[in-house]
This record gives sequence, structure tokens and C-alpha cells, in this order.
Amino acid sequence: MMLWVTLLSTIEIDEPCFEPCYCEVKEGIFHVHCDSKGFTNVSQISQIWSRPFKLNLQRNSMRKLYFNSFLHLNNAISLNLGNNALQDIHAGAFNGLGILKRLFLHENKLEVFRNDTFLGLESLEYLQADYNVIKRIESGAFRHLHKLRVLILNDNLIPVLPNYLFRSVSLTHLDLRGNRLKTLPYKGMLEYVGRSLMEIQLEENPWNCVCEIVQLKTWLERIPYTALVGEITCDYPFHLHGKDLREIKRSELCPLLSDAEIEAKLGIPRIPFSNENTWPTKPSSMLSSFHNTASSVEYKERVDKPTKRPRPTKNSPTPRSIYPGINQAPVAGYQTRPPIPIICPAGCTCNLHINDLGLTVNCKEKGFHNISELLPRPLNAKKLYLSGNLIQKIYRSDFWNFSSLDLLHLGNNRISYVQEGAFINLPNLKSLYLNGNDIERLTPGMFRGLQMLSYLYFEYNVIREIQPNSFSLMPNLQLVFLNDNLLRSLPNDAFAGTNLARLNLRNNYFLSMPVRGVLEHLISIVQIDFHQNPWDCSCEIIPLKQWLEKLSSVIVVGDVICKTPEFAFGKDLRSLQVEVICPELKYSSGPSPALPGGDDLITGSSDMGEASGRRAVPLSVLILSLLILFISAVFVAAGLFAFVLRRRKNLPFRKRSEVDLTGIQMQCRIFEDPPRQSSAGNTGAGRLPDFGVSFCTL
Repeated sequence: MMLWVTLLSTIEIDEPCFEPCYCEVKEGIFHVHCDSKGFTNVSQISQIWSRPFKLNLQRNSMRKLYFNSFLHLNNAISLNLGNNALQDIHAGAFNGLGILKRLFLHENKLEVFRNDTFLGLESLEYLQADYNVIKRIESGAFRHLHKLRVLILNDNLIPVLPNYLFRSVSLTHLDLRGNRLKTLPYKGMLEYVGRSLMEIQLEENPWNCVCEIVQLKTWLERIPYTALVGEITCDYPFHLHGKDLREIKRSELCPLLSDAEIEAKLGIPRIPFSNENTWPTKPSSMLSSFHNTASSVEYKERVDKPTKRPRPTKNSPTPRSIYPGINQAPVAGYQTRPPIPIICPAGCTCNLHINDLGLTVNCKEKGFHNISELLPRPLNAKKLYLSGNLIQKIYRSDFWNFSSLDLLHLGNNRISYVQEGAFINLPNLKSLYLNGNDIERLTPGMFRGLQMLSYLYFEYNVIREIQPNSFSLMPNLQLVFLNDNLLRSLPNDAFAGTNLARLNLRNNYFLSMPVRGVLEHLISIVQIDFHQNPWDCSCEIIPLKQWLEKLSSVIVVGDVICKTPEFAFGKDLRSLQVEVICPELKYSSGPSPALPGGDDLITGSSDMGEASGRRAVPLSVLILSLLILFISAVFVAAGLFAFVLRRRKNLPFRKRSEVDLTGIQMQCRIFEDPPRQSSAGNTGAGRLPDFGVSFCTL
């Protein structure tokens, strides 16, 4: 039997190959492997094949594609040009490839897709261009690709997509992860995307969650819920940072306009939500591909909700998946269930990450009272969403089988108690959401075991107390949200041992904030929010004022508005002069007084204004003045002594002694002490009087 299969495979290779390439037939398709052969131009491949074939040109050195480069390869149905350091594609480069269905341009250095870049590719169904440096796409780049269904543009530098880019295509899969998109307009953009869409990925973009993004939120509410893979996480404004766009109310995004005004302003049609286009789904990562990059997907029907894949570093994007290579058959595309059984808690939905066999477990708003109710326990869960339930207490035993979690969402429950070491079994957790609960106190023991935690959300609780070193057990912590709580103070060393970049303390009850022991530990801060606190702008707040003045205005979000005393009400702390805030400093003499709260006045860097009244003379200035006076006196004495010597030379010998004495007396009287009573006979012509300056003995 094996001999027959081998003979059959040999008979099938009825086309000549091309040295130094390797050729084979798989499932009736002729494959030509020319990867890593050092080709610099497509014209170096001179062989012509008369049957449909797939050509792999990965990892060569083709910097540019020139006009009519592929005319002699007109029977190609798949072309892989990945990892060639390709910088430019000339107009008409793909002429002759009229039956090409798949084009791979990943891991190159392409910067732009022009209107004429893809001319000649009328049959193209799959285009992959991830991991380039694309910054611009012209509006007509895809206008001739009427059969395009899968478009993969993740991990580029795209800041904006032009209007009408997708007007000529009917995409089923669109991947825009890891770009620089801040919003997507409905008119001219989203209105052309949802017609046949089965899967869209928008993660890892710096979404600006203000009024304009309402049109994206509205559009997401009208497409099938399973079509969006992953989350759309807000980057701006600061108080919405880290929130999923779908979970934010319209009134938070655009508080000054009603829904009708928003839709009218942004041109969003008022179309009721419909389920008529809801398709069965399956994980995108199970779908077949002809290359092993992360975004390779097959646009076939799915049987389960798609899931996003964990994001690796951009230096080695290819190993982040286990898709079959370019020469393997698309077996997985025909599967109707995952390759391994999925264990999912009752009442929840679970989605598989095929590359690491991890799960996203969605148990939102299911009425759970305890985490122990999650049975059966899922295997290798990566993300667990338990928001909107009725959970009141968190115990150490709750997460005994969740060690692989990297995200835990417990927001909007009724949690008032977190046992010491409750998260000790979550060593890989990076994001923890405990917002919208009833937590009153934070202790170091609550966070034991969270060495990898980066993002911590505690907003909208009733936190009154944070114990010292509460966050010190989390060395990788980058973001803490404590806004909308009942905090009045922070303890010393509250942030010691952390590397915080973003801190939100908005809308608490802070009157002041010590620099020493608290703010001085925020050496890596890039964003901090003190807005909506009742700041008491008296002497105690001066160290905070001076600390804020050292920071860029971009770092400090919003204003720091004084509430007391009366003269400062409604004013920004940074706009007030120090002597206005604390008059004691203006009229004090002697050393600057110690400020309340243990913080000393920072005199070297703050703008104190023009000094008025008496001030203490610094010791360094006093010493310098005395030194100058002493040196001047020495020079004056030396000059007078030289003058006396010169006169001496011009007088008769008998009068020199008298002149010397008279000159020296005149010189020394300049520095003589007030006259004192002397004994008779002590002031004779041959004796010097007792002077008060030591250098008069010359």
C-alpha cells in the first residue's frame, strides 16, 4: 500500500521544478518552495508552470517589486512574499496574476498602499500584510479587489483609515490590532464593513473614548456580539483608561449631548438592532492558513465564538501560533468542534485560544453568589469575567484551579471582604478589576502572590484606608485606579517598591498630599489625576504645589482646584504664589520654618516671587562677605606699608625712625578699637600702642 502511495505521488509531479527550489504535490496542488534562496528579483525565477501552483518566496532579499514582475507566473494561486524586507511595490507589479487567491506580504518594510498597488489581482480573496510599517493607505487601494474576504493589517503604524476604503469589498474577517487608531467613523467607513462581517479584531489601539467614538460603540451594538474578538480598551481620557468601550455608557463618553443629538451630529442612522445576520461561529485560530503567522485565518463558517490570541513581542511574531505551514492541507477548516474538549462552568460561555489552548471564560451577569459555584472548573483559563454578579466575599480557596489566569474581572459585584492571600494562586495575573464594589480597606496581605500584576482597578468602592506598603508586593504594578472612593490620606510608603506610571486619585476627600514618603516614590509617573478633591490650599499644601510644578502639564490630568481657604476657592493650586498661600513664609526671619505634615519647603526649585521683608542671611553668603573684607584689609595695609617705605628712602636718616612710627600708627588706627585708659609712661615715642588688629604688628 505504501509503495502505491509513493508511486502515485511521484506520478503527480509532472511539472519541472526550478533549481535551487524544492517542489512537491499536496492534495493535487503543485507547491514550489523557493524560500531562503537569496533571490533579489522575481525575474530570477525563469521557470514557467502550466498548472495552478503555490509559490513560497519567503526570507529572500527582494527589496522592490517592479512592473510586470509576475507575468510569467500567471498560474499562481498563492504567493508568499513574507519576510523579504520589501520596501516598495511599483504600479502593475502584479499584472498577470489574474487567478491569484492568496497574497502574503507579512514581515516586510512596506509603508504605503497606493491606489495602484494591487492592480491585476481581481481574484484575490486573502491579503495578509501584518508586521510592516504601513502608515498610509489610499482610499482606492482595494477598489479592484471585489472578491477580497480576509484582510489582515495588524501590527502596523496606521493612524487613520480613509473614507470609502472598504466600499468595493465585502470582508468577512478584518484584523486591525496593534495600530495607532483612535476612532473609526461610521459614515464612509463602518457602514461598508458590517455587511458580511464574521470577525473583526481591534485590540491594542490607543482608542480615544470621547464623543466621536460613540459611532463605533453604536456600530458594535448592531453587529453580532460574537463578531468582535477581544476588547476595545480605552486609552484616553485618563478616567476611562483600561475600560472596555462596550461597557461604558454613552453619557460617560459624551455627557453634554443626548443620544439623538449624538447620532445627528455624527451621522449615525437610527437603525434598530437586528439578529438576522448572526452566524454560527468557531474560534478563528482553528481556521486554516497557508502560513504560520498569527493572523492567518480561513473565512469559512464558524461554530463557536472567536477569541483573540495572546500578544507576543513584535521581534518574533511568527512563533505565536501553531497554524499549518504553507504546504499543509487546510484540515482544521473543516472541523466542526475544537480539537480538545472544552470544560466550561455551567451557565458561562468559553472560547478557546488554539495556540496555547487557553480559555476566555465569560460569566458576566449570571447571578453567582460565590466563586465556588463555578463548576466544573475550566482548564487553562486565561481570562475570567465575573462582573455584574452578586459576589460578596473572596476566599483563598476560590482560585485553586485558575493559576493560568492573566485577567480577572470582578467589577460591579457586592464584594466587601477579601481574605488575606486570596489571590495567592494567581501568579500570572496581569490585570485585576475590583471596581464598583463595597471594599473599605486595602492591606498588603490582600495582594500576596501577585508579582506579575500590572493593572489594578479599585474605582467606585468605599475605600477609606490604605495600609502602608499595600502595593509593595507588586513590583510590576504600572497602573492603579483609586478614583471615586472615600480616601482622605495616604500612608507613608504607600507606593514604595512599585514602578507606577499611572495613578488616578480623582474624586476622593484629600485636603493635602505629602511628598515625603508618598509622592517621592512616583519616579516613573507619566499620568496622575488629582481632580475633584477638596484641596485645602494653606501652608501644608506647599510641598505638593512645588512637586506638581516640576511635572509636565501633560502628566497632571485636569486641575488641582482649591476649596479652602476662602481666598483660594475655585483657583488652581499651581496658579497661586507661595507667599499668598502661606503668609508666614513671607514675614518670617531666620531659617524657613518646617511645614506641617513633615515636608520641608523646597526653596531651590519653586517660584517664590520677589522677596519682601527681612530674610535670614545664608551662612555661605556671610562667610564669603567676611573673606572679601579680610582680603581687602590686607591689600590696604600692604599698600600703606609700601607708601611708608617709599617716603623713608627720601628722608634724612635721623628722621626715618620717627616717620616709621608715625606711619604705622596712622595705618593701624584704621582698625583700632575705641580708646582705652592706659598707664602713664606706656605711650612713649619708642613703644607701639596696643591695637585691636593682629596684622598691625608688621
